[in-house]
Amino acid sequence: MRKMTIRNISVAALVLLPFRQAASADKLVVGYYPSWNKSTLPHTAVLYQNLTHIAYAFLIPAADGSISVPVGFLYPELNQAAHQKGVKVVISLGGWGQSDGFSPMAADTAARHKFVQNLTSFCITDNYDGVDIDWEYPKTSADRANLTALIHELRLSFNNANPALTISMAVPATGWSGQWFDVTAMKDDFDWIGIMTYDFYGSWTTKSGPNSALYGNFSTNTEGWIDYSVGYYNGTRSIPMSKLLTGTPFYGWMFAASSMYGASTGASQLAYSSIAPKLQQGWVRSWDAEGQVPYIINAAKTQVISYDDSVSIALKCDYIKAKGLGGTIVWAIGQDLLGGKQPLLDVIGASLRSPTIVQLRSQEIPASMTLEQNYPNPFNGQTIIRYSVARAGRVTLKLFDVLGRVAQTLVDGEQTQGVYEVSISTNSFASGIYIYRIEHQNASLTRSMIVLR
Repeated sequence: MRKMTIRNISVAALVLLPFRQAASADKLVVGYYPSWNKSTLPHTAVLYQNLTHIAYAFLIPAADGSISVPVGFLYPELNQAAHQKGVKVVISLGGWGQSDGFSPMAADTAARHKFVQNLTSFCITDNYDGVDIDWEYPKTSADRANLTALIHELRLSFNNANPALTISMAVPATGWSGQWFDVTAMKDDFDWIGIMTYDFYGSWTTKSGPNSALYGNFSTNTEGWIDYSVGYYNGTRSIPMSKLLTGTPFYGWMFAASSMYGASTGASQLAYSSIAPKLQQGWVRSWDAEGQVPYIINAAKTQVISYDDSVSIALKCDYIKAKGLGGTIVWAIGQDLLGGKQPLLDVIGASLRSPTIVQLRSQEIPASMTLEQNYPNPFNGQTIIRYSVARAGRVTLKLFDVLGRVAQTLVDGEQTQGVYEVSISTNSFASGIYIYRIEHQNASLTRSMIVLR
C-alpha cells in the first residue's frame, strides 16, 4: 500500500488516525467475458466499476499462423463501453479444447511470425489493449522453448504499437503442467500472469474436494490450493508477487459424493447463480476451516457442492492484499448474476478497487462540510481529496464522468465528525474531466478534476 503524504500540515496540529484502510486501487481485477455470454450479460449490464480489465474469450490460433474469428464473435459495443469507463479490454486466445493450433504454429518460424503480425494487427484494428494467451497446455520441452520464442516476438511487436499493447498469460495452478511454461524466461515480457487457482478437484478426481481452497495440507488435500500455487510461482519460478494474479471462480463443482473429501463417482460444473438458490432448498452449508471455503450437501447426502461465496472471496481478496499480489483473474463475470445483481464481483470491487481513506485528527472542529480541490490536479495516477464532516452521519463521495455516469464510489457509509483524506488511483481511467461530489446531511458540494495520460 502506498504511503500517504500530508501536505502543508503541522505535525503538532494534526496526526493520522486510521479510519479505514482499504485496498489501494492499483490491484488488477481481470474479468473473463466468454463471447457466448452476450445474451445473459450484455455490455450494458457489466459492472465496469469493479474491473480494471476485461479478457474477451476466445480467439482460436491456427497452425499456419492465421487467427480464426468465429462468426458473430466480435463485440465492439463492449470495447467501447469498457473504454468509456476506463476499463481496458484484452483478447484471450485458446482456452480448453481450442488450443491445438498453438503447438504447430509456435514450432514453425514462418507461421509464428505470421501469427505475431496478425495478432498485432487485430488488436490495433479492433480496438483491443492487449492479449491474454491461454494455451492449455504445452506438453513437451519443444513446446516450452517455442512458447518462449513466441512470447518474446510478441513483446517486441507489441512494444512498437502506440500505445504499447499488454501481454498476459493464464497458467496452470501447479508444476504438473506448469513445468512446460518457462515463466522465468518470459517474466519480463508479461504485464501479468494469471494462475488458474481453481479446478483443483472436479470430474477427473475420484473424490470430492474444494474447487479453490485458499490453504491446505497434502495429508487431507492431495490436489493443491492457492497458497501452494503462489509459493510455486513466486518461490520456485521466481515470479514477482506483483505480477501474479490468483484465479477466483464464480462457479463450483457438484460431486456425486456423501461428504467433503469422500469418494466421488462423478461431478459437474455449476455457476454460482445456480448454486446459491440451493441454500433455500434444503441443502446444508458447511465451512472448510482449513481451505477457507464453503461447501453444501443435499438432504439425502448424495451430492456435495464445493464453491465460493462472498465470505470466501473476501478472504481471497485479503490474501491478495496481504501477499502483495498483483490482483485476481475471474472466471467468469456474469456467473454470479442473481436477481439483476452480481454479489461476488461486488465483493471483489469493494475490496480490491476501493480507495484508501484516512481520518485526520486536528485541533480544529469542522463547523461545516467542506470539499477541497484534489491535489495534485491535473494528475496522472494518484491524487488526494480532502473533505470535512461537521456532524456524524452517512457520507457519500462519488466520482462521475462528464456524462454524469458514476465512475467510482469513493465513500459510502457512516462517518464521525472530522477531516478526511481519500487517496485514489485512476490508473484505469481514460483521460478527461471528472466530477466528484460529496453528499451529507441533505447538502452537497462538487468539484472537478483532470486525468492526464
